[in-house]
Amino acid sequence: MFPPDQARGADRYLWRNGADHFVPKFSSKATWHRIRETAPTVPWVDLIWFKEEIPRCSFVAWMAILSRLPTKDRLYSWGINVHTLCVLCFSGQESHQHLFFTCPFVLAVWSHFSGSSWQAVPPSMLAVADIVAVSPRLQVVVKLLMQNSRIFRQVASSEAGVIALVDRMIRDRLLSIAPSRPESPALLQLFLSLTFRPP
Repeated sequence: MFPPDQARGADRYLWRNGADHFVPKFSSKATWHRIRETAPTVPWVDLIWFKEEIPRCSFVAWMAILSRLPTKDRLYSWGINVHTLCVLCFSGQESHQHLFFTCPFVLAVWSHFSGSSWQAVPPSMLAVADIVAVSPRLQVVVKLLMQNSRIFRQVASSEAGVIALVDRMIRDRLLSIAPSRPESPALLQLFLSLTFRPP
């Protein structure tokens, strides 16, 4: 390397990109990929993070699929003296699996929205991924349903109230998404075309 010399031009910054080349333009994405430790892609990644997601719902779903939400069974395992009965049905132990898929309250919400689109309420997050794989037209709708089927709130609500809230959140989100092509039906139209069971 030669010392700086004006005869050879002014000094300039060059940034190392992901391909180990030096380029004049900084890229935060390339820098992030250089410094982070990569891990294998998990099978549920597209179920949690997708273009049409509602960020706060994606975060809760991500925590749930990792079993990191402060459910009562976890709090009890940490030595906190809490009753472990589910806050929704008061009949089962509050756990991730119970809150999202086996609680009678949540099953009623799932059943309402499943309608004629699929036969049974999914038993797990990965089962939702399987439904998405075989229903490409309904991918976004099913993902949003999965992320909204359990909303953590302190205020008690009826099954019909939660169903109405989930319905409104999904409609609002789908209404904001333009069709991918002019001839494609809007996602909201697909959602409205589903045959829902009465609450």
